[in-house]
Amino acid sequence: MSRDVDAAIRGWREQTIPAAGEPDSLLAYRWFGSVRAVVEAESDYLVLMRIETDPASRGRGEASQALEWLKTLCDRHGVTLLGQANVDEAGGLEQTALLDWYARHGFEIDASRRGGPLVWYPRRPAPAD
Repeated sequence: MSRDVDAAIRGWREQTIPAAGEPDSLLAYRWFGSVRAVVEAESDYLVLMRIETDPASRGRGEASQALEWLKTLCDRHGVTLLGQANVDEAGGLEQTALLDWYARHGFEIDASRRGGPLVWYPRRPAPAD
């Protein structure tokens, strides 16, 4: 199967709703149920920049459902998913718990990066020669 990043990002946009009225945000948040996330297309993969559950809906597994749906979308289009696993909000998971969450969902953890850990699904691509 060939990689089709354009089709994958199109699928993301078709199945999510723009988060209107985000104050002072440069990120394009979109809603998938009670989960809001930022996904962008790069040349060879999708980047999951943030994923957050509405505080009133936490603990119901909705972020896991959204992540599994996004993985399925990437699998369908042969696209690698790169996640930026940085903790930004006091009410969310702590760093170790966040990395454990990604690992339970089949992501490869790359904690070697200076700016914070990255997570890859299904795995980090081999470097180009």
